[in-house]
Amino acid sequence: MKPKTLLIVIAALAALCVTAWFFNRPVPPPSARDPRINQPLLTSSDATNLASLQLTDQGNTVLLTRPSASSGWQVASNHDLPADFPKLATLVQTLTATRIERLVTSTPDRLARLGFSDTTLTASDASGQPLLVLTLGKDADGGGRYLRFANESKAYLARLETAFDTDSTNWTDSTLLRFSPADIAKVTFAFPSPLFVSRASATAPFTTDATPAGQRLKTDTVNSLLSTLSTLRFLQTSEPTDPQATGARASARTVTLTTFDGKTITVALGRRPEHIVASRYAAHAAPIEFFLRDTAPVPAALLGPITEKIPPGPAFAFVTHSDAAAPLNALMQKRAFQVSEFTLTALPSTAASLFEPVPAAPSSPPANTP
Repeated sequence: MKPKTLLIVIAALAALCVTAWFFNRPVPPPSARDPRINQPLLTSSDATNLASLQLTDQGNTVLLTRPSASSGWQVASNHDLPADFPKLATLVQTLTATRIERLVTSTPDRLARLGFSDTTLTASDASGQPLLVLTLGKDADGGGRYLRFANESKAYLARLETAFDTDSTNWTDSTLLRFSPADIAKVTFAFPSPLFVSRASATAPFTTDATPAGQRLKTDTVNSLLSTLSTLRFLQTSEPTDPQATGARASARTVTLTTFDGKTITVALGRRPEHIVASRYAAHAAPIEFFLRDTAPVPAALLGPITEKIPPGPAFAFVTHSDAAAPLNALMQKRAFQVSEFTLTALPSTAASLFEPVPAAPSSPPANTP
C-alpha cells in the first residue's frame, strides 16, 4: 500500500475512534454537574456581612443579632443580652469550612424519607436579606448530614458535624465584670463607716490607715475578693422589679473599685433577707371563727398558722461604671442579675472581718549561764 493511501486510512480510522468515543463517553453523574458541589455552606464574604442568625429546632428558636457594624452580638431571644461570641464564631467557622460533598436526590419521594422537618438555620445581612437558609435532615449512615437550601427540591450531603443549640441562655455571655486585679489601686468598703484600702503600684501590698492597734490587714481577703469580682458571672436574670431583686438591692452591701487611671466600678451585692409574712390561712380564720363561734371552739389545726417565715432569697449583683457610656450601665437597666451565693459571702460584712491580730513575736531562747 502506498504511504499516502496508508495515511488516509489511518486518519479515517482515528476519526471513527473519536466519533465512537464522543457518543459512548461516560456521562458524569448529576451530582458532579451540580454547581454547589465542593462549595462551602457559607462563603467568607457572606460571613463578613452576617448581621443575624436564627436557629430553630423542635419548636425552639434562638435569634442572634448585631444591631450595627460597630456593636457586639446580642441574643435577641434573651432580652438582647450580650452573646457568647466564641460560641458564635465557632458555628460560623464550621459553616464556612463545611463543603457540599454530593447531590443526594431531587426525587420527591426520596426527599420525604431524609427526615427534613423544622431544624433550620437562617443567616441574614443587615438589610434582612438571607445569605444562607438551611434545613437539616437525618444523619447519613456513612457520616455527614442531609441538608436542603431554602425551599429547593434537592437534598445534599455535607459533613456538618454540629447540633443546633436552640437554648437562648446557652448563647448568652454570662460575664458581668472582666478586669485585671492588677489594675485596681483602691478598694472602698461601704460599711457604716466607709473603709478603704489602697496601694501605690500593682505589685505593692494593700494598706490602710484604719488598722486597729495590735491588728493587721488581711491582704489575702482583699486579693481574693478582687479575683472573685474580676470574673463576675450571673446565673440567671429576672425583671428589675422582681421582689427578690428589689429586696436584694435594699439590703445590699457595696464595694467600690478604683483603677490606677481613676475609673471606678461599684458593685452592690445582696439578697432579700429572711422575713415573716401573713399566711394564706389568715384570711380564712375570721370567717371560720364567726361560723363556729356559737357552736364549738375552733381547733387550732383548722385555723392553721397566721404567719409564715420566708427564707432568704437568691444573691443579686448590681454593678455601675463611672464611664456613663460603658455597656455595663445599659445592661443593668435591662435585667436584674442573680449571682452565686459564694460571691456574696466573699464580700466582708464588717470592718472587723478585714483585720486579724498581729502574731506574737517568737520568744528568744534563754541565754546559757555558766
